[in-house]
Amino acid sequence: MKGLRWKGGLVVAAAVIGFQWYVEANPVQAEPVKESALVSTIKAVSSVSETLPVKPVAKRVEHAQHWFYNYEDDELRHTTEEYGSNRSLNKHRFAFPYDNDTYLDIRTVSMPLKHRLKSGHPAVKNVFFTTDNGQFDCGYDGCYATVSFDGGKVERFRLTMPNAYPHNVLYMIDGQRFLHEIRHHQSAIIEVDFFQNGSQQFRFRLHDETTTSYSS
Repeated sequence: MKGLRWKGGLVVAAAVIGFQWYVEANPVQAEPVKESALVSTIKAVSSVSETLPVKPVAKRVEHAQHWFYNYEDDELRHTTEEYGSNRSLNKHRFAFPYDNDTYLDIRTVSMPLKHRLKSGHPAVKNVFFTTDNGQFDCGYDGCYATVSFDGGKVERFRLTMPNAYPHNVLYMIDGQRFLHEIRHHQSAIIEVDFFQNGSQQFRFRLHDETTTSYSS
């Protein structure tokens, strides 16, 4: 019995030693850990960006001012008024004797104030159209301005030619309705009649603009 146990022990020991020798001679290769699709994509993008040329991006901000304002003081009444002006984007060139560029201007006059405002603009009292070259023309049925805001429907606004002014000034009877439309639109085409030069159209931007662009 003792001989069997001794022989069995030798067999077990030989088996253990043989297994250890086999493992050392044939090491098991560890299976590589697979990267997730997201990690692979990030690495690929990173490697590409390192090879691309880097260009600086320049930011450009442009301001387009269409309205210009100034105050005029009335020393007699101790009041001040703000005057606004917006000149048309396009011009016309009339025949002799008006052989210079002709623009149309929208002009506003505020309510009288006791003091100038530090910011903002006071309420507008009157609206005028003026031109620096040529004369307006009013027909037998009065003066009208035909206007389209933002390319929309065509509207008519009543005008009159004040007797105290030369023929290059028109007072807008429908001034408050016109101002209401200005506040709610970005652009306008205004058509008025000129003496010996017929109906002429002028384009306006109704608000100051700020645009931002980027370039490399």
